Amino acid sequence: MPRKVTPAQYNRMVDDYNRKLKQAVDKRNREVTAHNRKVKRAIDDYNRDVRAYNARVRSNRQRLNAEIARLNRQRSTTRYVTVQTSTIALHTAYSHVDEQSALWNERGQELADLAEAETANSAHVANTLLGETAADAEETEETSLTDELSALSLDLHNRWEGARFAINPRNPDAARHFCTSAREVIVELINMKAPDAAVLQAKPNCERGPDGKAVARREKIGYLLDLNGASYEALGDFIETNVNDVMNLFSQFNKGTHGTAGRFDIPTLRTIKHRVEDSIRFLSTLVRGLSR
Repeated sequence: MPRKVTPAQYNRMVDDYNRKLKQAVDKRNREVTAHNRKVKRAIDDYNRDVRAYNARVRSNRQRLNAEIARLNRQRSTTRYVTVQTSTIALHTAYSHVDEQSALWNERGQELADLAEAETANSAHVANTLLGETAADAEETEETSLTDELSALSLDLHNRWEGARFAINPRNPDAARHFCTSAREVIVELINMKAPDAAVLQAKPNCERGPDGKAVARREKIGYLLDLNGASYEALGDFIETNVNDVMNLFSQFNKGTHGTAGRFDIPTLRTIKHRVEDSIRFLSTLVRGLSR
């Protein structure tokens, strides 16, 4: 049987209920407001990242188009025919990436964006060697791979530092010293996460190198892409072509100290160094991506 209350008691009960209801509504409103603030911040951050990404993409595309247009204006020459041919091959490989990357996953598209910058870097070096674009000593000297390589291997970090400091006006053998150390860094960076044994275990019938024993580099690149969840053939072909493009530059480095010492001036050597450096950064992104 319901308890009888006086009018005063009833009014107090109503007031207490209304007070609790208001507190609950106020609490809910605060939670909604806080949630909306978080959502707005997340949306703002996302939009800011999208704008920055789009700006980067536009910048890379504009730079690539400009460098390729300059390269196409160059007259045929035998002096740097290997560099020109290599850059054209890389641009062709990137075109295949560009045609297909819209259908790739996020990781694949991330690497495709980096591939665009790599192609522009290659064309820039070709134009520099052919005299179409002036080398910028200050810009190329400021870059460093300290964080990327030291996080992977102190040995690789030390080798790269040795390569970087070899490019010095007081070093008459700068090109050869840089070439030797940089090549070792590229080879070891790939082998670090794609040793022969691991690749053979994953793919026993994989292609071998010229000696018929060591695993072919293209197979190692495919293995790394598999681990990244981005095993796209066009991307693997691009990375292989990109490494070849950088290796071709090493032959130009070696020629830089044959005959008259210092055939390349230091700003030009540093421009080539910048190209090699960014390619190592690209490979380190592929390797470091394994831990994501």
